[in-house]
Amino acid sequence: MGNGYSADDLLDFLEHASDRGLMPTTTARALAVAARNVFGVLSDEERADLRPLDLEAVIKRFNNKRAKDFNPSSLKEYDRRVHRAVTLFFQWREDPANFAPKTRAITTARAKDRNPQAEASSPTMTESEPTYSFATPSGRSYQSAFPIRSGTVVTLSNIPIDLTSEEAERLAQFVRMLGVVKRADANLAS
Repeated sequence: MGNGYSADDLLDFLEHASDRGLMPTTTARALAVAARNVFGVLSDEERADLRPLDLEAVIKRFNNKRAKDFNPSSLKEYDRRVHRAVTLFFQWREDPANFAPKTRAITTARAKDRNPQAEASSPTMTESEPTYSFATPSGRSYQSAFPIRSGTVVTLSNIPIDLTSEEAERLAQFVRMLGVVKRADANLAS
């Protein structure tokens, strides 16, 4: 029987956190990729319980074994992501009912430089503790699908029937940010 603190449990947690909206899917995937790679240097016994591991030593082993496969900035990013994944996982294991990771909101300074009127019309996002709503009362929300390219359809669910234009714009800003994050993740992996 497992102890609930294995490397596989951590990966399951990241998938759960993504599926339940506890963290953005791109964040959860980036943390999972880093964890899979770094924990790939562990023996089965070491993977069975992450609590006694010296994470710095594990990351050093990974760097020594896989340095030729990654550029130095990617190795540093994997270090940061693995630390974050383990920290979030342990926080969730200790108190799943009150788990709410801090998320970093992004201010689009470059977009404001390109469009000075955007500063006046779009709110500046700041770092804060997020609040999440996972369900609305029955009949108060709907689901919609949108084809973004051939063979790819994005499904939005739990859309409130009284969605305001400001909320729709915030959602659109979030979706635009996902494309930026994905490109940044691809650059780090190379």
